[in-house]
Amino acid sequence: MGKKDITLNAFLGDAHIFADLINGCCFQGNTLIRPEELLPLDSAQYTRTNQGKPGKKYRDLKKLWFQEEPIAILAVENQERRDFRMPVRCMRYDADEYERQIKAFEAEAKSAQSAFEPETAIRLLPVFTLVLYYGRDEWTIPRKVYDMVDFHRKARRLRGQVPDYPLRIISVKKDMDIELFHTELKEVMGILQRMDDKASMKAFFEADRAAFSQLTEQAFEVIVNCTNSRKLRKYITENREGGCVDMCRAFDEWIEDCRKEALIEGKKAGRREGEKKGIKEGEARLARLIQLLENEGRIADIFEAAKNAAVRNRLYKKYGL
Repeated sequence: MGKKDITLNAFLGDAHIFADLINGCCFQGNTLIRPEELLPLDSAQYTRTNQGKPGKKYRDLKKLWFQEEPIAILAVENQERRDFRMPVRCMRYDADEYERQIKAFEAEAKSAQSAFEPETAIRLLPVFTLVLYYGRDEWTIPRKVYDMVDFHRKARRLRGQVPDYPLRIISVKKDMDIELFHTELKEVMGILQRMDDKASMKAFFEADRAAFSQLTEQAFEVIVNCTNSRKLRKYITENREGGCVDMCRAFDEWIEDCRKEALIEGKKAGRREGEKKGIKEGEARLARLIQLLENEGRIADIFEAAKNAAVRNRLYKKYGL
């Protein structure tokens, strides 16, 4: 697991942030799930390897939603890179969780020395997995198992009969409405949405400086790591006083630095484009001169013009090039 995933997991693992994420992404920002109703669960899940041997996989985040009694298992998978296997991965994660619940029922019945009757004993908790994609490229690869299954020719008759498994995916840049969040998740995700547009990032920051001045250290870490900004980390360190960080000053310095870098890069790109244009024009000018000299049979002058700039410029002037 990379540094970005580690810091993002630590941030989203907070019950307030986790509840805000699910409520904002799935319930239009309505407070259906409350932080105090979320209980942490071990992210390790026992499964079977491709060789059929017992194995273990780790979810990014997994919590139990509890209101006087267990209601559901809620999980979040963070993705920075697109993964065409994701629908099957999540289907397997959820199936393993259901299998874990079944085994727990079996073990409970065994310990109570009672007969295990699946039709009455098993009442599985629903398992919900949300994929949070924060990569730069658009997620255009499969969003459900059906996108991966080849229903061609005779197999098309099975379409609709084979169970599908849709992927519950939220793209931070494309799908997420940060106005539905009520915690610092709004500020963090707002910055991630604008990583490629420094002007928009600055405007977003300026519009809510008060909120940015109160961000927690975990929120800082997510922004620093996900933006790959060593300079922002440097500015945060320099603006730390008495154990607190003046995030506004650090952001001001960082965004101003980003603006200057963008201007410099823009000027460099303009010079490179001008140089390319000049080279093309020079090549076209020389090609025209060679053609004119060749038409007049002046082969010796062609070689002389190619190696001697003074001769070349004199001939350009003579032929009006």
